Amino acid sequence: PKEYKPLSENPDFFETTCPVCGRAARRETDTMDTFIDSSWYFLRYASPKDAKEPFDTELANHWMAVDQYTGGVEHAILHLLYSRFFVKVLHDAGMLDISEPFTRLFNQGMVKRFGQVMSKSAGNGVSPDELVAKQGADAGRIYEMFIGPPEEDVEWTDAGLNGVVRFLQRVWRLVLEPDSIVVEGSGAEAMLLQRKAAQTVKKVTEHFDELRFNTAVAALMELANAMQGYLQNGGARDATWDSTVRVLVKLLNPLAPHMCEEMWEKLGEGGMLADSSWPEYDAEAAAVPEVTVVVQVDGKLRDRLTLPVGTPEEAVLAAALASERVRAAFNGRQPSKVVFVPDRLINLVP
Repeated sequence: PKEYKPLSENPDFFETTCPVCGRAARRETDTMDTFIDSSWYFLRYASPKDAKEPFDTELANHWMAVDQYTGGVEHAILHLLYSRFFVKVLHDAGMLDISEPFTRLFNQGMVKRFGQVMSKSAGNGVSPDELVAKQGADAGRIYEMFIGPPEEDVEWTDAGLNGVVRFLQRVWRLVLEPDSIVVEGSGAEAMLLQRKAAQTVKKVTEHFDELRFNTAVAALMELANAMQGYLQNGGARDATWDSTVRVLVKLLNPLAPHMCEEMWEKLGEGGMLADSSWPEYDAEAAAVPEVTVVVQVDGKLRDRLTLPVGTPEEAVLAAALASERVRAAFNGRQPSKVVFVPDRLINLVP
């Protein structure tokens, strides 16, 4: 097939004769609106160096549709709508198997500073170069994820960014300098740390999939706090500790890849962290074996029971009626009504 060139590089197109005066003339080569390009660029990504076709149909059919499109709501009418039109026409023409360009759409909120949306015209932007030089690229990435729900408008503050920097510094110490944590007690339980790590794997994995990055960061901060508390209480740096350290680094890696890759190397692990497997959720390790069930009589707190998770209503009722405080409140009577919230509360109405 013929090799195609941009119109500006094709003399056969732009060299012409003026239909009015008959002298040599040049045709305009900027013939298309920018939305023409933005309506099919994702197809070009599959074969960016193809000099003969707009896109390779076989490769486009392999990679399309786009799994996740994330963008501002301002694109919803023009770019996204035109993209659908283009793809449907190409599909009807037999050039594409898909009929929709994007599988899932997420509209992100706007970042504000000093009460206005960040923009050059408003003069309220943050210099990426200065941020990276002072706080680091990973801190900026995590702060953008942690600043608030991604679908809502958020307010950028320097204080919030500094808080993320302190979090990363804490992680670095936990992973590579655990001896710097001052021991203040001797009551740490490895089982509790193992449980917290397992619970964090589940929460972070789910929240990443759901694009709830702010709550995923919060879960990682909770895990780091639990690890610090474990060391402060004299916890042993045994196999449980080593496993938890690697779980923390792996879960944090998508948000802070530069720092995590360096920590991974310093831990003595071979290969790239990005190529390692994602932590597997251990439901047994994450389970809380016991819960505290509040016992009320006519809405008033009478006792608290420590019971196995999932204890059925009949067993909880029997345990509640065996409580001396509950028996004293009923004075030999039996409850006429029972309100039961599994693993949380039982309310006995006289």
